[in-house]
Amino acid sequence: MKRILAILLPFAFLFSIVGCNLQGNDDEGQLESKIDSIQNQLSREYVPGTGEIMNNIVQPHHLKLWLAGQNKNWQLAEYERKQLLGGFKRIQIFHKDKPEATAVVMIFPAMDAMEKAIRAKNADAFKSSFAVLTNTCNTCHESLKTDFNVITVPSLTNKENQLF
Repeated sequence: MKRILAILLPFAFLFSIVGCNLQGNDDEGQLESKIDSIQNQLSREYVPGTGEIMNNIVQPHHLKLWLAGQNKNWQLAEYERKQLLGGFKRIQIFHKDKPEATAVVMIFPAMDAMEKAIRAKNADAFKSSFAVLTNTCNTCHESLKTDFNVITVPSLTNKENQLF
């Protein structure tokens, strides 16, 4: 809720400024100055780092996707696939000028294969696509020189998806 307010408050402020300007209370220069001030405030807003996105969105949903597929809960698997995809897209949005945003595109074909396996409710295709997805994660890490971060396919006895 606080994050939503932090995002919406500057826009409410902007609309109040525009409203005042339309009533003739501010001249154009003052309005531009206030808009610049708001843009500066927005540019200082919190942006999650790629590590935070990976640890808090990608890795948990990678694990949950696997668990859902192993249990043939295809509706949950599709939900987790979308959540996982959202993490990758956030990297492109928040870090568009960084190598991570360029490298993350390699995951999309694997995500498409996951979607097809889930849609077909095909456990064998799911297992194969999940292995490709996981290998692609590691290929991305290698390309970014973070290959010390190894993602694994969880086992039924060990519900971890990272090699420590």
